Amino acid sequence: MGVAAEAAAGGAPAEARPVDVYRPRQPRASPLYRLLDEHFQTFATVYDERFAPRWGPWRRVVPDVVEKVLACGILEHGVARVRCGGCRHEYLLACSCKCRYFCPSCHAKRLALWSLWLEETLLAPVPHRQVVLAVPKRLRPYFLYDRALLGELSRVAARTLTAFIRATTGERALSVGIVASIQTHGSLANWHPHLHLLVTDGGFRPDGSFVPLPLHDVATVTEAFRRAVLTMFVKRELMDSDTAQSMLAWPHSGFHVHDGVWVPAEDGHHPTARD
Repeated sequence: MGVAAEAAAGGAPAEARPVDVYRPRQPRASPLYRLLDEHFQTFATVYDERFAPRWGPWRRVVPDVVEKVLACGILEHGVARVRCGGCRHEYLLACSCKCRYFCPSCHAKRLALWSLWLEETLLAPVPHRQVVLAVPKRLRPYFLYDRALLGELSRVAARTLTAFIRATTGERALSVGIVASIQTHGSLANWHPHLHLLVTDGGFRPDGSFVPLPLHDVATVTEAFRRAVLTMFVKRELMDSDTAQSMLAWPHSGFHVHDGVWVPAEDGHHPTARD
């Protein structure tokens, strides 16, 4: 029975359900597309002279990513024909670039799917905490010129937090759940490599039972992280031991740890997974 028929019969009109309609985005109309299309070649030409001294050498991946982003969502660069098996309606769906971070559309979709996978598949129903770790300005240029160090920094942070949780609980066999996300820029788009870690607020015994962390000590974690990072730099011969010792004597080390965002076990959604 339709809405009009229900009204005529004296019943309350049924609430109309919105119909989902596919509306393709218009990538060429976006400011990012116009900026890249009109100015990227000039930017690439002058980069070594004007920007390399501050932002590091030109990365070979950059032109490839820009080329993919400029083709993303454009019908001329590839399509899929989508057809309804019932009504036979069809439309063309432009191929996407699937680039992380740089493409706003693809990154938003990737982030939504990844966050959903974390919540539904990976994260255990236990308390979690977001931990943010940063390094001093003196060390940041090393990560600019050697991006592999970012991965090693993540492993150092994971080992530091795991050791702290085991020592604090007094259980050396605990397994700690950690999801690490590397971020390389600050709020002003400046070079600022730091880590966002989603960490179980405790650890799992071999039998699967969970042991909550009884206390938090940011100062201890910060000092342990500082010493571990400087040890990594010495082992990689990026600095000598005397320089590392002098940095340990700094009254304000420049290392920073923040763990103020806590997600209780009963909260089925982890907003920190999207940060």
